[in-house]
Amino acid sequence: MPFKTAIVFGLALVALGVTGSSAPGAPRLAETSGHGFVGAVYFQTNSMPKNYIQVLFRRSNGTLKKGPHVYTGGSGTNQASPFAKYGFKLLDSANSVVLSKDGRFLFAVNAGSDSVSSFRVKKKGLKLVNHLPTGGDLPVSVATAKKGKKTLVYVVNEWSGTIAGYTVSATGKLHKLAGSMRSLFDPGKASAAAMIGFNANASTLTVSERGAIFDPVAMSFIGSGPDMIDTFKVGANGLTSAPVGNHSVGEDPFGFGYTKKNVLFMTDSGVNGTVSTYSLNPATGTETPVDHKVAGGSAPCWVVFSKNQTHAWVTNSLTNSVSSFALGANGSLTLQGVVTATNNSALDEGSSRDGRYLYVISTKVVGTVFTSTLVDIYRTAADGSLTHIGKTGVLPWPGASGLAAS
Repeated sequence: MPFKTAIVFGLALVALGVTGSSAPGAPRLAETSGHGFVGAVYFQTNSMPKNYIQVLFRRSNGTLKKGPHVYTGGSGTNQASPFAKYGFKLLDSANSVVLSKDGRFLFAVNAGSDSVSSFRVKKKGLKLVNHLPTGGDLPVSVATAKKGKKTLVYVVNEWSGTIAGYTVSATGKLHKLAGSMRSLFDPGKASAAAMIGFNANASTLTVSERGAIFDPVAMSFIGSGPDMIDTFKVGANGLTSAPVGNHSVGEDPFGFGYTKKNVLFMTDSGVNGTVSTYSLNPATGTETPVDHKVAGGSAPCWVVFSKNQTHAWVTNSLTNSVSSFALGANGSLTLQGVVTATNNSALDEGSSRDGRYLYVISTKVVGTVFTSTLVDIYRTAADGSLTHIGKTGVLPWPGASGLAAS
């Protein structure tokens, strides 16, 4: 949860202890039955010394049933966030857990053991295939895409300021991609990388760099880098070019997504939250600003598109809410509404593969300490509006990070 001016964190989250409520009569996870499972929701526990993927099975009505938690082969960490010393246990990043496009494989980073894990998706949960070192320090985000006949996986190592690539076999086994290690445009810990991701046709790989983050307790900046959006051209062999550095319009660029028309939607995660869109030129790697709007909440961090990419949903971690935006084909933005999450910090999110449901990690914060987690369930509408229809029971993972849904 990145906050450039998070001076209000300790006080505001206490004040924001009021929680959203479910729709009248909305079922909780343990109260629903009689529905077959049609998908799943996954997040990582970011726990030590063993990191796990928590599986939540999805019913056709959107509700969830708690499934197994599966060992990743690695470890999480409670030191990933710049505010870890104040009780932040999450990874402070976007896309630490992702599904392959065909839904057959799941990939996750292990920030505490500097590794990345690959799983096969099974009817009863997940099966660990293998895990490999990332060759850097503090991997926080992972991306996957098809490039020709290759399935690629890339990770970003935040503290070493590097990216590393892998290919994936037909059985889901990761193999290091020789020559794929590259530095970010502003390498090193000062860059505070938050996410790595591909555009729609995997011609471009992108990393958000938050740069300097203000620590309101110490009254000083953590890191010294600029707010940047790095783009790497991806060759047919899966290797990338040197990075192109694009200056961010907003402060603390964090989570993002690309439309099929190469419009980049970026959250600007400072406390005065904004969101921005850019037009990508794949030939040059340049990002041209298109629109820049207030987010409807403070510290917006994560973004998910509707299935037809006409709307986007942004979680505002400091004001415990989810904003709905209309997204024009050219990147124009219109804030349409804001709904409140159940606990007092809305974090990672993901949508079901049919686009009908949105899932949001909602973490309880007492003072500045993350204590427990649940997942909020929203039904989506064609106009981009959200209706809260339920939530899981409390899950014992205060460091819950990343969220992928099928």
